Amino acid sequence: NGHLVSLRSVADGREAIAPGSPAGVLRLHRDLPNKWDAWDIDAHHRRSVTELTDAAERRVEWSPSEATVVAVRRVGGSTVEQRWILRAGATALDLEIHADWHERERLLKLAIPLDIHADRVAAETQFGHVFRATHVNTSWEAARFETCQHRFVHVAEPGYGVAIANDSTYGYDTERTTRPDGGTTTTVRLSLLRGPRFPDPESDQGGHLLRFRIAPGATIGDAVALGYGLRNPLRPV
Repeated sequence: NGHLVSLRSVADGREAIAPGSPAGVLRLHRDLPNKWDAWDIDAHHRRSVTELTDAAERRVEWSPSEATVVAVRRVGGSTVEQRWILRAGATALDLEIHADWHERERLLKLAIPLDIHADRVAAETQFGHVFRATHVNTSWEAARFETCQHRFVHVAEPGYGVAIANDSTYGYDTERTTRPDGGTTTTVRLSLLRGPRFPDPESDQGGHLLRFRIAPGATIGDAVALGYGLRNPLRPV
């Protein structure tokens, strides 16, 4: 279905994707905030979710420098094309999402479940990064059902981490669950698109290009470099 079921770094061979939970699944939520239509995302959006698992079109594209797996999904009047790109010699996997978006009062999220026992994640801020808990042991933590990051989110346990960089997406949430096999899955869900009606009924409507880069076996320093590399690539002059 064009989802990512395995991601391993050549350096250590460890599997980053949680077993039985593919990455790259698009999740569509009903998005009806109690107030401030274009500003708020309320917790009750999680009660209504549809996973876009079917692909209307699937193909593989090859070139000497890269291989790309393409999956096209349709929902309502919208089309979303996911492109998983593996470049020669790369230490990270790229994901491009080309969306022709025409939904209203809906929230589109991208889920990336990782086989990591993380009690916190690092999210970039304007002057570094901050750590936020993945559990909901207090009311303060439970209230962080949606929070912000800039260029990257880094999910780690002692000795191993995964960095997820982006070029245009700022809202995200995390969730930690225990699998039947006793392992822990830490899921990062990135908020991609919405469709508020107020104050601009045309908000988010139309074409979008959203880019991500996922690096297994990454440190926070690697995450910083990954974020800058995606947002500000080198330009020959």
